[in-house]
Amino acid sequence: MTAREAPMRGNRQRQRTRHALLDAGQRLFATRSVDAVTIDDIVEQADVAKGSFYNHFSDKQALADAVWELVQGDVEFHIYRANQDIADPAMRAVRGFCSVLRYAKEHPDRLQSLLTLSARLTTIAHPLNAGLSSDIRHGIEQARFSDIDVATGVLIVIGLTRAAVVNAMSEEFEGSIVAFATDVSAAILRALGAPLDQVHEIGKEAARSILEELSE
Repeated sequence: MTAREAPMRGNRQRQRTRHALLDAGQRLFATRSVDAVTIDDIVEQADVAKGSFYNHFSDKQALADAVWELVQGDVEFHIYRANQDIADPAMRAVRGFCSVLRYAKEHPDRLQSLLTLSARLTTIAHPLNAGLSSDIRHGIEQARFSDIDVATGVLIVIGLTRAAVVNAMSEEFEGSIVAFATDVSAAILRALGAPLDQVHEIGKEAARSILEELSE
């Protein structure tokens, strides 16, 4: 091994260890609170030496914060990709919901870890809610939503999204994910004050576009 190759190999090993710790954190925080997880649990799940943990994180809360930021960024990207060519605030709101629901079905441990760590998610000012806040604000300005304020609208979408995701991820969930997402999307839009004669069709279009592949 050359002098140049040694640091590169060390960096790759460091990255693998960090990835293993983050992956272990995602799996553990999917089923337990931060307080209920020990560093011994984390390193055993990651299959790394305990000393290696402290080369990457000062404590388990630092790992929890890193898991939060990683999953949050991934969810944000999926919502952004789903809405990048969509202008209508009503459609954007429910496509965002459907994107989170799809993410939950495809990456259950990741999404569940986000829910476990999500006490901060209900903070209106949290960066994860910036896009949703903007969509609701634009919806009010464009008269797509009525009799609602931005903060209440954000809480409505967060609350219904969380409840729907928990339901869809449960072992008891039965039926079509597209039909379920259509109904929840329509409920979200009704709560935001969207025109009642449009909510079902908007919800159905969003659900089919984003979730139909999962039902094939």
